[in-house]
Amino acid sequence: MKKLTIGAQKHTAELLAYLARARDELAEQGIRLVGEQQKRGKYTFYTYRLVGTDKAIDDNMTEFVVQALAGAVASFITEVWERQELQEIVANNFYYYAADEVEYITDSAVKMLSELLEPDGSPLRHGHILNVVSEQMRTEADLLIDGVMAFRLRDLREDLPRVIEQAIDEYLMDLEYQEFVKLLRYFLDVQDSEMDLLHMLCINESTVRLFDADGKFLPLEQIRGKAQPMFGEPGGPVEDTVLSSLITLAPKKLVLHTGAHETTPPIAETVKKIFLDKAEVCNNCPLCRVAVEWQEEEEQVSFSRAAKLTEL
Repeated sequence: MKKLTIGAQKHTAELLAYLARARDELAEQGIRLVGEQQKRGKYTFYTYRLVGTDKAIDDNMTEFVVQALAGAVASFITEVWERQELQEIVANNFYYYAADEVEYITDSAVKMLSELLEPDGSPLRHGHILNVVSEQMRTEADLLIDGVMAFRLRDLREDLPRVIEQAIDEYLMDLEYQEFVKLLRYFLDVQDSEMDLLHMLCINESTVRLFDADGKFLPLEQIRGKAQPMFGEPGGPVEDTVLSSLITLAPKKLVLHTGAHETTPPIAETVKKIFLDKAEVCNNCPLCRVAVEWQEEEEQVSFSRAAKLTEL
């Protein structure tokens, strides 16, 4: 097997750690590599070649080595190299953000990239980088990560400023949301309470029901006349009406019934943030079971409508 050399200008200690793990994994399979480190100007290179083993491994094992080292390089790029690049983009181009904000935005951007998946659920960018790197390692003796990112993976590198812009947009939206919650919390604090206990049955984002302590249904239409409309908050008319109604009633205690939802619906999460310790979440009581039944009925109706459309 020919020697395989991998080099980089930055984050070389981290690169070595990824390559060392790949080397150890190969050793567990009986594939032994010897390596050496060399400095060429501002670049550091790590060279590996196969040596004799008790399993008489020869050049037929070259592909295993290529895949292992290429996988290490792909993980290094997606987990270290890209994170550092993203962080530098924020720090250099958006200098008015504090260090903790830069870190938060970088984390958000990294998460966005990691959520790009192949149809089989595998990481999209890691797989693409792995293919490009392994292809080059099969045909060329040296692999310079900076060069690969500048030329063969240029499209992926050009994604980074765009994903930072998206992360910043979401960050600003989150700040607006937090200010919105604080404002409603203030309205709730200064509002006189009209009841001790209120039940909120949350079936989904567009279907919410309110009940008093005796289980009496409280139509939102009746509360709407007393509620002061609030503008500028996220969400549509349903959320506007529900939140206005809750602030108007200002219960001393609010019980959120979410049925069998694996995750709390966003509108219920907003209500929890507004009411804080006044809010309690329940997911296993008669009202919760009603929510499940209604949800199942809605799904059946939707399925029935879809079936009819396919028959046309």
